[in-house]
Formats: sequence, structure tokens, C-alpha cells
Amino acid sequence: MRLGICHHVTLPGTWADAIAAASTLGVEGIELFVRADDLAELDDPSIVRQARETARKARLEISSLCLAFLMHVEARLSDPARRGMAVGQATAGIRRCAEAGGDMVLIPAFSAQDEPTMDALVASIRDLVPVAADLGVRIGVESNLPAAEVLAMLDRIGSPSVVGDYFDMGNAAGRGMDPADEIRLRGSRVARVHVKGSRGGALDGGTVDLAAVRDALRATGYDGWMLLETSAGDDALANARHNLAVIRASFPA
Repeated sequence: MRLGICHHVTLPGTWADAIAAASTLGVEGIELFVRADDLAELDDPSIVRQARETARKARLEISSLCLAFLMHVEARLSDPARRGMAVGQATAGIRRCAEAGGDMVLIPAFSAQDEPTMDALVASIRDLVPVAADLGVRIGVESNLPAAEVLAMLDRIGSPSVVGDYFDMGNAAGRGMDPADEIRLRGSRVARVHVKGSRGGALDGGTVDLAAVRDALRATGYDGWMLLETSAGDDALANARHNLAVIRASFPA
């Protein structure tokens, strides 16, 4: 497995701030967030190219881009009436991800709450598949749905070589699911993993059984990125170091 860390949630500040902080933590990579206030990053390829160079100098990979803005702007992929704009913005995000050297974009799917919004989300992600496939970027869909509904959604989208499940163990635990059971049920559809306790809590807080998660991931053959996404708290670097130590002890190479 490869160990990385998330910008914004775990390492606040600008992309440059987060890359500089991550470079002191002994991780291999970083997931950069594109927030609603950061949409200029989608319009200016030079911004992501600069981030890639900054990360290279810090001996880090940009593992992925989280298109967090899709949760907070008017146009959403799950909005039947306005999804066209969101598809355009997400397409730009996929292009910027490739230019940054990342191989996955995180698509948040939390707003698909009923049949019409799920239909719109599925259609939107299908629209994104050709550009992602052409650029060699995978789409990781993160939702709060249980495994059966996630698998049904992914089956409707199709293109399993391009689209997979971005699994968040803390979100699963926070919604009363057993993260290890969820991983086993999702199996090979798990494309990437966010590591945190329930509601962003510390990993040694007892809200997630890390040994059970480790065993479940091994059983499914997962060997990809584990990206720390615990809350930054009052001392982001100290909290990150603490939680990374827990990951290293719980998921030995």
C-alpha cells in the first residue's frame, strides 16, 4: 500500500502550504482539493503544473484531485436541470488532474438522494468517462451509500476499468456501517481509500476497527493508496504525525 495525505481537511491552506507540510511527514503523496473558492485552478493549467513541480521538488506525488467544489456550487452532477455545467467543470477537473500527474479524481456523490438525482448522477459520470479514459485518469465516486447501493450505482455507470468506489472508512462508521464488512462486500470495486475515524476523528479513537479493515483490504487484494483524512484540529502537523504513526503501525508493509 502507498501512504498519502489529504489537503484541506488534514493539511489546511493553499496547495503549496499543504505540499510543504506533507513533505515533512514521510508520506509518498498528497490529494489536493479543488474547493468552491478554487475554481481558478480549473481554468488555468499553469496552476496545476506549478503544483506538480512543487510536489516533485518535495519528492511527493499528487495522487489525486478531490473535486470538492461539486458539493458547494449551484450546478451539481446530480441536478437533472443543471448538470451540464457541472459536467463541464468536472471535465476540466479531470484534465487538470492529468496535468498535475494524478491518476484519479474524486467525484462526491452525496447529493444523489432519490431516483431522479441518482439518474442524473449516473448520466453525468457516464459523460465524464471518455475524457477520463483518454487521459488515463480514473474516477473514484465517494458516497455515503451502503455497499449494495454503491455496487448498483457502479453497475449502472459501467466502465469498471475507469470508474470505481472511493471508500471512506470514517464516513461508513459514522453512518452506522461496519467498514470491514463494507470493504468485503465492495471487493475489487474499491479504487481508493480515505483513512480516518468516524466524523474525521483520530484513528486511535476506537470508532474504526483498523485491524479488521486491514484484514478486509488484504482479503480483497487492495494494494493502492491509503490517504489520511482526519480533521486538522488545532495543530494540523502534530495531529497528522500522530495519525500517520497509527496507520503505519496498523497497516505494516
